[in-house]
Amino acid sequence: MHVTPTLRRAGAVVLSLTLAAAMAGCGDKTAPTDALAVVVGAHSNMPGATLAGKALAAQDRALVTQAYVAIVVADGQPFIAGKPGSLIARDSNSVIQRRDRDTNRQLVDTQLANARAKTLETDLLSALDTAARAISSQPGHHTIVVLDSGLSTVAPLDFRTPDLIDSDPAELAASLKKARQLPDLAGDDVVFQGLGDTAPPQVELGRPQRASLIGIWTAIAKAAGASDVQVEELPLTAKPQPGLPPVSPVVFDNGMNCAGSVVTLTGGDVAFVADKAEFKDRAAALTVVGPIAKQMRKAQVTATLTGTTADVGKDRILLSKQRAEAVKTLLVSLGVPADRLRTVGLGSDFPGFVPDHDASGNLIPAAAARNRKVTIELSGVSIQNICS
Repeated sequence: MHVTPTLRRAGAVVLSLTLAAAMAGCGDKTAPTDALAVVVGAHSNMPGATLAGKALAAQDRALVTQAYVAIVVADGQPFIAGKPGSLIARDSNSVIQRRDRDTNRQLVDTQLANARAKTLETDLLSALDTAARAISSQPGHHTIVVLDSGLSTVAPLDFRTPDLIDSDPAELAASLKKARQLPDLAGDDVVFQGLGDTAPPQVELGRPQRASLIGIWTAIAKAAGASDVQVEELPLTAKPQPGLPPVSPVVFDNGMNCAGSVVTLTGGDVAFVADKAEFKDRAAALTVVGPIAKQMRKAQVTATLTGTTADVGKDRILLSKQRAEAVKTLLVSLGVPADRLRTVGLGSDFPGFVPDHDASGNLIPAAAARNRKVTIELSGVSIQNICS
């Protein structure tokens, strides 16, 4: 898989549009000391790759250290694009060195711009594994830069799975680790850019969904052994290349379902912080619950708010009660009289509980997320339009 670079070649600079040919030498005194792998989505549901911020800083370091570089495309069957190689810059004088580094930067940027998915779907988990293995034998400091939306559509991390994005990040990462489905990132630094950035036909993500993606991939990288994990906030905005293999869009809802006299808050925009009765995004939760509060004020109805949890942890009844109270506080802030609202906590013992452990006792994170909810059961009015 690896191509051994020619580190010295007297009197010549070898340049081409492949990284392997970015190796040059003329009286070099410094051999490559680092390794950089760049994972680029290059698939149809996300913007094109443009390094910025922390991701750009990682490239700058690679240029200075003459790092060994490999580029990985995160499609349905991740692969190494082109030939890996080292970004050698002659150090005979500062002008030549700067020119060589500028040329090497252009080569990396061109390689990223030309990267294209070959197969359907996208598998970022496997792409991380491919990237880590591509640089594992190289000396020095290892960095993996990921330019991808994070919306993988291949098992075991297929975000089309209902409620998977609402999973507790630590639980999901631990589940993958226990199943030995994580890459080996021991000692690697990881920089993510573009998490949650999308292009049609993938719908845009709201703040809570993007925050969930960031939490999940950060937890995965740490559980896989990464020394340091950073997320670049500057978005990917370049136009995607035309004609790329399609990726199935991931469908999200706002976390609210209505059935009969019951409104269920299931996650999404009304999701809670793990193990707390605190909304991930209170502003988003207010937007979702606002229309319900408006209808409740008009109709002067009463409601029972019931919190439930997954079969995980201690004090589940207390936590579920506290989350019901948090929804009550939200409704009261929107003008619903507090004396019309009653709160109950049932923990993980409630009708409709979804088994969230497999036959071996292993947690199923998406099912656990499904059990963490608050229901609003209304009485005293027809709720035909309560969610409109």
